[in-house]
Amino acid sequence: MKKRAPVIIVICVLAAAVAVLAALNARDTAPKREARDGGFFYVYAGDARYTVTMADIEAMGPSDITANYKPNGRVPETRTYRGVSLKTVAGSLGIDCSGFRSVAFIAADGYASALTLGDASDGGGCHIVTGMGGEPLGTREQGGDGPFLMIMARDRFSQRWCKYLLEIAVN
Repeated sequence: MKKRAPVIIVICVLAAAVAVLAALNARDTAPKREARDGGFFYVYAGDARYTVTMADIEAMGPSDITANYKPNGRVPETRTYRGVSLKTVAGSLGIDCSGFRSVAFIAADGYASALTLGDASDGGGCHIVTGMGGEPLGTREQGGDGPFLMIMARDRFSQRWCKYLLEIAVN
């Protein structure tokens, strides 16, 4: 019985640690769940936080964007997306990006893509899109890539794209 006591203590400590971390994680994921379910994403620039909705993107005058999409192990294909440039999003929010160096895009599934400010502005053709081929992107639960997707129109292999976009952090 004496040999089992340390094992039981370790199990209890680990269970308590898991409970504490789960509680902290639930508090951190609540805003992300709200954004995903509500059809909006956040933009963080310095100390400011902005909320961008589907209606906001529509008000920015989205246009068609042709981009190369390359799924793993398959031949690349050209697709037509509908959206606005990151530069347009920043401008509509009144964000002056001249003092920043990079941009991070964070997805609902935890994926993140980081770009230099040059690539994210005009250099790489960075766009926030809401539709493809005349149809909305659809959510992850619907088998889609959205409702928001960050694409790099000039990225030959579509490797730096970020589907299920929830946050943009300008650093």
